[in-house]
Amino acid sequence: MVCMLTDLRVGVEKPRASFVKGDVAFLPSAGLICVFLGAATSDRPLNPLGKVDDGIQTFERMRPGDVLRLALNESGIKPAGTVLPVS
Repeated sequence: MVCMLTDLRVGVEKPRASFVKGDVAFLPSAGLICVFLGAATSDRPLNPLGKVDDGIQTFERMRPGDVLRLALNESGIKPAGTVLPVS
């Protein structure tokens, strides 16, 4: 699982605990957007946001400390460019 810290503060909506590869969910208790790289079950409720259907390899290549910029385009949110290591 790859998690991205945000400043979002929202409550739990339609929570789920089970996810599969490519699912994207929000963890309200920590303000994290999570991308699941395989099947997983969480002990905390997450709000489902969507699914990565193209480019999951970008998330699979990420390592601790890497920076990923997300950009919104006409067809939705997609990783913009490549994963950049923190210098």
